[in-house]
Amino acid sequence: MMNKSKNIKLPNELTKNGFTTSKKAEDRIDKDKLEHIIRFIKLWFNQTKSINKNQSSYGLKHLIERKIGTYVSNGDLIASMITCGYKHKRDKNNCYFNVNTNNV
Repeated sequence: MMNKSKNIKLPNELTKNGFTTSKKAEDRIDKDKLEHIIRFIKLWFNQTKSINKNQSSYGLKHLIERKIGTYVSNGDLIASMITCGYKHKRDKNNCYFNVNTNNV
């Protein structure tokens, strides 16, 4: 099975810490590590028409961490949501998405 996340163009300024200007190699998003987050998003989240300002990417990352039992970086969450086709609105190093998480 082909890894679709490798074909998605992510914003250049997106790092593991969210939207930052870090140029360190260790801060880059590793698309190979996104699959477990993407599976969770596809299973439990639903897209909405408008951006949900009630929960930022940082809050969503913690929600997923509690459910899957492992660390998720803010940038990995953002990259996974973009890969799944969610729209985003940046807010400093975090962002908001057109997402409904009521099923979680």
